[in-house]
Amino acid sequence: MTIYLNSLLARRVSAEVAAASVVEDDVAHHVLDPDNVLGVLDPVRSTDLGDAMPLLAGVEPEHWILALPLPGVPGSVRGPRELTEAAVDTGEAVLAASSGVALVPYRVGRAVQWRVFRANRPGSPPTRYEAERALSEAVLSAAQALAQLDVAAGVRPRLTVPAGLAPGYSSRQQATAERAARLLVACDTALLDDGGSISAFEADARARQLRTVRDACIGALCAAVSWIDAP
Repeated sequence: MTIYLNSLLARRVSAEVAAASVVEDDVAHHVLDPDNVLGVLDPVRSTDLGDAMPLLAGVEPEHWILALPLPGVPGSVRGPRELTEAAVDTGEAVLAASSGVALVPYRVGRAVQWRVFRANRPGSPPTRYEAERALSEAVLSAAQALAQLDVAAGVRPRLTVPAGLAPGYSSRQQATAERAARLLVACDTALLDDGGSISAFEADARARQLRTVRDACIGALCAAVSWIDAP
């Protein structure tokens, strides 16, 4: 959602293409605004994303920010409480940089409902360059630490990488997003076991290194899609 809202804001895609790209293989996506935050949607009934997308694009003049919050680590989410709890519970939120709006997705079978929340001004994500450097440093540090511990990072997962970012994003942003997505799935998979650690100390140290890389992956992925460059 973030990448197509930004691409639509930059006038690189039409609202119809943006909505269809977000829905992709799902049955449908809808937007629900029960608190009438946007002031342009029916607060009682959900609105098809195809109808809501151009309205959402007109709400935010700057850019949209991806947040992938974790318990105790809200990322760019800065409240209010209702939004923070919903975002942490689902693990994702799309935040308008300046207009006080947020979207949180709820999956219902093969459909998705995007719930609109009021939002405090979000924290700014790191720049792409800062996030890329932090990710590279985290990967190098973790590799050295795991080698010293003589434990495995984990079973190499079978990954499905997104086909591409929306028009308006640079090839470097695409590469960063792909790398971060691969490593994020790899870390999540590796954290499912102890990688052959022979002691609680080794298992804890391994998990700590993997979580550090995972956090850096989240930062890099959010940075890659929250800022839009000329290709």
